[in-house]
Amino acid sequence: MRQHWLPAGKRAALCFSIDDVHPGRSTDLYEAGGDLGEGALGHVEWLIRRHPKLRATLFTTADWREIRPFPTSPLLDRIPGIGRYRYNAQIRPKGEMALDRHPEFVDYLRSRPGFEVGLHGLHHMHPKRISPVEFVEQDREECRAALEEAIAIFRRAGLPFAPGMTPPGWNAPPALLDAMADAGLLFVASARDILTPVDADARANMSGLKGVALYRPELIHGGRLVHIPANFQATSPIDRAFQILEAGGLLSIKGHIIKDCCGHIALDGIDPLYCNYLDTLLTLIEQRYGDTIWWTSMGEIAERLSAEAPAGAAA
Repeated sequence: MRQHWLPAGKRAALCFSIDDVHPGRSTDLYEAGGDLGEGALGHVEWLIRRHPKLRATLFTTADWREIRPFPTSPLLDRIPGIGRYRYNAQIRPKGEMALDRHPEFVDYLRSRPGFEVGLHGLHHMHPKRISPVEFVEQDREECRAALEEAIAIFRRAGLPFAPGMTPPGWNAPPALLDAMADAGLLFVASARDILTPVDADARANMSGLKGVALYRPELIHGGRLVHIPANFQATSPIDRAFQILEAGGLLSIKGHIIKDCCGHIALDGIDPLYCNYLDTLLTLIEQRYGDTIWWTSMGEIAERLSAEAPAGAAA
């Protein structure tokens, strides 16, 4: 039976999203999209040329400052005074990776078919410690200020974006959800679960929000936001994809643009091997399901479901 969130004539849906996109180049510490078609985003372009219905939501950080996804000496961070000094020594200068300072990168993202851009935090790091989980202890106003600064950078850069965000580290506390709705965003992509078995009432229980639907988008936070899960990646078996589609769900494929971040290897990092695997998977889906699959993007899903929000939900 067709789910209510699906367009008429479609039995299931498919979307693809990639986190951590920013102007970092291979001549920097690591490549994160800044090499344009010669780097990881070129692999995504290749995949879209092979499957023109595919769309990629690129979750892009407004002003990336994180260097490593972990402290190099965790014990030192516990010593009063030392942690603050080391924090200042191990982040990029503010504005170095700001989108409005990289017009070639922005033009590239704007011009490629199948690309959709979403928000991925302001700096991709906590404001007071070395951690990629940007939003943890901040209150609603602090979260809103960070979002407004990020949105302002996107607008100065002239980079259109879908009205939603994957929060860094997938962490979406209530204060952040309030701030996102306050800022006019429509969706959050928080829960990532590639392990929970697919069944009728499956709920996400891995990274990010717990208890939300594993393979369906849904309204959350009093109807103020659409939540869109991630449930498949490079290490997932093909059978999992077919189980989700057979259940009438959203196959939400996740990737990270950075494969090797200072020695931290992302299992779902975008590289030729992962894209070859996805090419095989998408070919099988096309052969098995034909035109009955809704090839969509997170922004499009959110626009469709946000119309279901109850009256007064944004108050």
